[in-house]
Amino acid sequence: MAVQFIVADQDQNNHIGLKWAIEAMDTHYQVQSFVATSGELQDALRHPFPHILILEIDLFDDEQFSDLSRTLQHFSGKLIVFVNDETFKTMQRTVELQANGVIRKPVDTEDLKECIEYVMQNEGRKHTSYQDAIHMSESEQLSKQLLSLETQHEQEFSMLMFRPRNRDPIALFQYLQELESLHNFEYTLTMMDDCVVVVIHHHSTKTYNVPSECLNQWQHKEENPLVVAYFVSTGKSTYRQAYLACRQAFSNTYFSGLGKVLIANRVSNSNAIDFPYLTHLEKKRLLDFLQYTDDGGFLEWVKGWLYECESSYRGLVYTRNRSTSVIESLYHELDHSIDKEEETMQRLSTLLRRVHYADHAEEVLDILQKGFSLMLELQESEKSTVSVEIVKTAMNYMRSQYDNPYLTLRDVALVVDRNPSYLGQLFVQHEGGTFRQVLRDMRLIAAMKKLSMTRQSVKHLAFDVGYRDPNYFSRQFKDKTGLSPRAYRDEYKEVRP
Repeated sequence: MAVQFIVADQDQNNHIGLKWAIEAMDTHYQVQSFVATSGELQDALRHPFPHILILEIDLFDDEQFSDLSRTLQHFSGKLIVFVNDETFKTMQRTVELQANGVIRKPVDTEDLKECIEYVMQNEGRKHTSYQDAIHMSESEQLSKQLLSLETQHEQEFSMLMFRPRNRDPIALFQYLQELESLHNFEYTLTMMDDCVVVVIHHHSTKTYNVPSECLNQWQHKEENPLVVAYFVSTGKSTYRQAYLACRQAFSNTYFSGLGKVLIANRVSNSNAIDFPYLTHLEKKRLLDFLQYTDDGGFLEWVKGWLYECESSYRGLVYTRNRSTSVIESLYHELDHSIDKEEETMQRLSTLLRRVHYADHAEEVLDILQKGFSLMLELQESEKSTVSVEIVKTAMNYMRSQYDNPYLTLRDVALVVDRNPSYLGQLFVQHEGGTFRQVLRDMRLIAAMKKLSMTRQSVKHLAFDVGYRDPNYFSRQFKDKTGLSPRAYRDEYKEVRP
């Protein structure tokens, strides 16, 4: 018996290729028709239903989608959905249509083959029994209860809330299909903007094992770990209260909750009340991170206070504000002479906006890492403006003090108000040598002038340019010029009238 397909795909250039790919998989597969608009699909579904409907979800706007949902309520075949945008709204629609499979576009032939084989091996959209797991009206009703501020009845139930780290809704959708076969509990499922909520009705003590089993079934534990929040009502809670408790569990464990079951009943709602601003010592550390371009040290420091914020139940609002303070402090710790270009300001503003919507540790780390990189980039691009001035001031001071035999890098660093190691790096970058080499060259140049212009003895001349040991001076002079001080004087002394 032939298996009939209808393909609803707005890219008509793909039709011939899809027909060939599908019919080449099995001699019993036949593409009944192709449609490219929502109207054409409505007309095609007035005829006898196909065995498999392949549907591009983006064919429909909100109003057309409602009509499609009502039409497909009578469709008992199998549904495969093509998606362009991997968003939770798209996958929410996919769940509401009770799709059996989902594929990202552009469609890979092997992915399509595996998906068709999968849906052929499983039962169809079974409105009689399958509606307990995913039913549009129940799903919508649950969503409204979770978000409604109206008074609700307290009841006995268990709630699961899951979300993968990178919010991959397609992987989550496929996971939910596997979840259906795990248990025989009566439950209702709905997809929110960034997570999936499952309510298990008629609570039983057996459900205590469900969160761990759900976590173990997740196939992406390493590259995309799952967070599962679990709330158990003993008859004194509403769906709304459980939903908020699970959200709070996510917020309070944004850094260490990955790959774990979070018991939402145990989460404290008290947040530490204090200011998220950085201390003077923390700002000094930021400056050191910038000066040494120490991005690794910066990230370790960020992870440290993220853990601290979480362990003290400060929550995401505090963390977002503190992250904002970090970015702003990085910006202001740069030298005031740096020219802040409009493009840089726009990138900085984008990061600050992202901070206010960050809701898990990896996102916070990513934003702060980008902020730190932006500051390093800005610092590097303006190094000629900032560091040259620092080196210029340092060199002027050294020219006035080179005859001091006890002059050190620390002395010069104090004058320019910079870390000695950082100043040493600037000497290498701008003068082509270490502080000692620069000071040596400065002293030897002064010695060359004195040798060519005066009859001062080598011994006293060495003392005058900052050397405590005339013999050491003579060795360094010869290494630099190839001549001893006396030979240099004989060859370069000025002829006096």
